[in-house]
Formats: sequence, structure tokens, C-alpha cells
Amino acid sequence: MNYRPEFLADADNVYRTSQYIVKQILEFQENSVENNCVVSFDTYYRRTPKRDLAYMMAFADKDKIDGKRMPSTMYTRTYVD
Repeated sequence: MNYRPEFLADADNVYRTSQYIVKQILEFQENSVENNCVVSFDTYYRRTPKRDLAYMMAFADKDKIDGKRMPSTMYTRTYVD
């Protein structure tokens, strides 16, 4: 059985802060009247030993293991304990 952490499912970007592992799902929204925008649907997973281990295993080859946020015009946030 392969374990795939929830924070990797459908993610366009994943990065880590001091308290959270953050999954970004990015969507480009085109609007003929207003400006176009990039919306980030963010899910903040509280860091736990199990999530940290999964993160470390998933991104072990990265030079900057914590990654960074991809910029967006707007965002929504959901928190998971």
C-alpha cells in the first residue's frame, strides 16, 4: 500500500512554514469586463511529526526544502488540524 499525503493530492504547489504545510491549487480566471486573475485555493495543514516526515520524503531532493509560495491575485484559506 502506497501512502500519499493529502497535502500532495491535486496540488500545484506545496510549501512549509514554521507551523503549517500549505497546499496551493491555482486557477486562472479570465474576465472580459474586469482584470484577469490568479486565484489560489490554499489548505493549511498543521505540522505534525507524521506530516513532516511525509513532506521530507516527498521533497528530499529539493535544495530549499521549505519551498515558497507561488504568487496569486486572490486566495482562500482552509485550515486542517
